[in-house]
Amino acid sequence: MTKSRHGTDAFTRPDTPTAPSAPSASSAPSVSPPGPTWAVDSPALGTGLTARPCGDPLRPAEPPPATGTPVALALSGGGCRATLSALGFIRLLADTGLLRRLRYSSSVSGGSIANACLATAWPALRERDFTPRAVDELVIAPVVDQVSSHSLKRALLRDSWRTLGPTTRTDLLARRLDDWFLAQTELAHLDPQVRWIINAANLTTGVRFTFERDVYGDYTIGLAPTAGTGLRLSHAVSASAAVPGAFPPVVLDSAPFPCATHRPALLDGGVYDNTGLEALDSDRYRHTFLCVLNAGGLLRPGMYGRVPVIRDLARANSLLYRQSTALRTRATIERFLRGAAADPAGEVPPGARRGILVQLSTDFPLADPVLHRWRATFPEHRTHDGRDLALVPTVFDRLSPALCRALVHRGWWLGGAGLAAYHPELLPADLTKFHPPQR
Repeated sequence: MTKSRHGTDAFTRPDTPTAPSAPSASSAPSVSPPGPTWAVDSPALGTGLTARPCGDPLRPAEPPPATGTPVALALSGGGCRATLSALGFIRLLADTGLLRRLRYSSSVSGGSIANACLATAWPALRERDFTPRAVDELVIAPVVDQVSSHSLKRALLRDSWRTLGPTTRTDLLARRLDDWFLAQTELAHLDPQVRWIINAANLTTGVRFTFERDVYGDYTIGLAPTAGTGLRLSHAVSASAAVPGAFPPVVLDSAPFPCATHRPALLDGGVYDNTGLEALDSDRYRHTFLCVLNAGGLLRPGMYGRVPVIRDLARANSLLYRQSTALRTRATIERFLRGAAADPAGEVPPGARRGILVQLSTDFPLADPVLHRWRATFPEHRTHDGRDLALVPTVFDRLSPALCRALVHRGWWLGGAGLAAYHPELLPADLTKFHPPQR
């Protein structure tokens, strides 16, 4: 665990030059002593009660250096659709040799299930040199077997009698994740080779709440160490996937957090940032190769419901989600463009990044020669039973084995297409050396 009095990541004071973008507003009052006035901190703009950074010195430990450019991974929410396509995306990193260079892995909701499964299997994957076959056997197959034979939603309904006491539905979700995938792994026991970041949303502060191997908290209430807490990875994932309405908030004790004035109440990280990007968008991570998969839901035009009040509130919520996701996506692509314009052999300049960002609905250009070769070797399959895979509902229901494999393959294919279109140097000259996941 490292400590520093200098801002180093998403917990940096937002009024310092190196800090990431701060949230524009919060329902919580100031939680730390007043500091320099922000340019946008004005009651006239509706931002006079913006939450303040805690200023505590505790920071997450940095992972060890990688051989070559380190890789950062961001996996979005989106239920089982996001979980399965994220597993395919991870498999593509194994095929290209990028997985062994993974040093940062950030996720939300359904993507957090894939992230946690990868974290749990990481020591065994390293022993097997991060081969595609090892990923298939240790990460993908266990998830596909469970999701195609059991309904997480029904399992929670069967156990609902347990909520008659202090246990909540979110607690039941954590127990089921332990039984199926995570084997009661504690956060403090995760492998330190990667900085694992599980994101939730803190309702009391209005900002992103992080669970990591050595710390948990947010930038307004400060960070607390995980050592000795017994916090399990399943607790973090259940908070990250606690969809409002379906699951109650995860309420934590405020005592460990140095600047907390209220108990943290945590919900699905997608409420704040469904891309998982905020944890990695600071300039201090520009040296990493950023791989982003957005498997979130799509907003479709046309009729959107019949009950007026419920319909309009649901549509407004969808529009807000679409806006926040679009803004983060646009900012990341702009950084990629600046990275592409820079000297490929030189340092990545401030404000630039290198990497790929793909969505389940991404349409790639047809003219690119390397992408044409990728398509010719591995034909695109974006539908299942006549439905676009991007339109698979955001659920935690039982899915057919064929649909599970189609989603895994889609995530794998998109990762390869993204590299072919924008970073072909990371693909082998002979693509037939790749063996795609089973469809």
